[in-house]
Amino acid sequence: MRCLITTAPSGDPAEAQELAERFGLEAQPRADRVIPELVEAAAGAPVLVLGRARADLIHRERAFRASVGMAYLRLVRARQGEVDPLVRAAGLRSGDEVLDATLGLAGDALIAADATGARVTGLEASSVLAAFVTAGLRRLLAPGRAAAGRIEVRCADHRAALAEMPARSVDVVLMDPMFRSAGESGPLFDLVRAFAEHAPLDHDTLETARRVARRGVLVKDAPPGRELARLGLAPLPSRRGPRIVFGWAPAL
Repeated sequence: MRCLITTAPSGDPAEAQELAERFGLEAQPRADRVIPELVEAAAGAPVLVLGRARADLIHRERAFRASVGMAYLRLVRARQGEVDPLVRAAGLRSGDEVLDATLGLAGDALIAADATGARVTGLEASSVLAAFVTAGLRRLLAPGRAAAGRIEVRCADHRAALAEMPARSVDVVLMDPMFRSAGESGPLFDLVRAFAEHAPLDHDTLETARRVARRGVLVKDAPPGRELARLGLAPLPSRRGPRIVFGWAPAL
């Protein structure tokens, strides 16, 4: 999909060029143009504006600030000693290699990178979201900056990418298909819904992910877990009234 990447007055044109080349988008110099002029030049395509401390995506007359959403608060709680539900459900530990096959806003990838202290690879099919999330991770405030730096964002369809990966090449695969995010509210989830892959997780892809994992695949769903049931997974025990339920598929 076409997307223009440019800079705010405080931004670095080299970063705009780097993101455009990395994700197959189009970099344009700011050239003293105001935002409405950039939007007009994009002819309906989204415009990603990179500043020194923030990045904004302009799409359909709305501005979306690059952010990991509520994951930053989850990270703060983890630093205070609280075990994040995803970390508990996946049994993540120091040194684990994690693949987030459905990156979205990279919130789960950030939590995984913080919990493991290791590299996390994130797959995002949308080049627009991949660039947006990369820009947001680079601008994350402490204490999340170190964890964000361990996330490698790749623009790829997870089905094709998983099929090409060697068996048992990562410890845990995370999967958060769009069927769950469709129930979330807020501007950033509106953006995700506009660009992300909407196909539900299928059995073949789950089996491929199980082959890639050394320990297993963690799948997220909304309560009561109908999609987990469709995939033959039982919801893991959790606190009463959870907003998210997890299913665990052990490695093959």
